[in-house]
Amino acid sequence: MFRFQTLPNTTAAFRYRRLNQLTGGVVILNHGIPTDWMSELGNPNTWQPGVTAVDADGNEWIAMDGNEIQGATRWCQLSIGYEEGKTACAQTTP
Repeated sequence: MFRFQTLPNTTAAFRYRRLNQLTGGVVILNHGIPTDWMSELGNPNTWQPGVTAVDADGNEWIAMDGNEIQGATRWCQLSIGYEEGKTACAQTTP
C-alpha cells in the first residue's frame, strides 16, 4: 500500500484518482490517507468528524460536528489559507 499521509490532501487525492483510474467525484481522506471515492459529496453522517474530501478541482471539505458513532452533521468547505485547528468555513452543507 502506498503511504500518502505526508502529502497535501490535494496531491494525495490526485494520486489516488490516477492510481485507481477515477475521474471527477470526491476522494475521501482519513488522517491524510485516501480511503474512498464517491461520485459526489454525500451525506456527512456516514463519515466521522475530521474526515476530509477533495473534489476534482482541488476544493477541500471537512466533515464537522457530530461524533464518531452517529457521524458528522455537515460538510464545511475549507477556505484558502486553512491551517490545522483553524477551520474557516467558506460554505457548509446541511
